Amino acid sequence: MNKTLEELGEEYLREIDAINEKIDIYRKRLKKAMKDHNCDEIFITRKLLRVFYEQRYEMTDNARQLINYYS
Repeated sequence: MNKTLEELGEEYLREIDAINEKIDIYRKRLKKAMKDHNCDEIFITRKLLRVFYEQRYEMTDNARQLINYYS
């Protein structure tokens, strides 16, 4: 199936919602780990959150570029 650049950009934007859900889950997990003073869990969770934030930023940037490519 061939998609236009705009359609592909919109697909990226929909995938951002899934990343936002993961961020919400891991924020709660981090809050619990901090409350429990679980250093290992804090380290792992923060690392995963950084990855998710970076993915969200890159996907948002790519989506905007694809959607506005011919503008």
